[in-house]
Amino acid sequence: MAGKTIYAPELVVNMISADSNPLTSRELAVLKEADKGVSTKEIASSLFLSDGTVRNYLSAIFSKLGVHNRIEAVKVSKQN
Repeated sequence: MAGKTIYAPELVVNMISADSNPLTSRELAVLKEADKGVSTKEIASSLFLSDGTVRNYLSAIFSKLGVHNRIEAVKVSKQN
């Protein structure tokens, strides 16, 4: 096996899973709350975050999904 790289099967599954969903677990939690149609303040309260942190997560979500608002983000996430 000279010159070949061998990966453990569980690592391959993790790499594939990470590629198919670019969002972190916290970003997914924020997106799930946004899907309920609640405000930034309500998302922050339910997840024990500051309003600014929620806005930062939303901005990261929009960037990763290539969208411009919550509605588009939820729509894209449901398609995948």
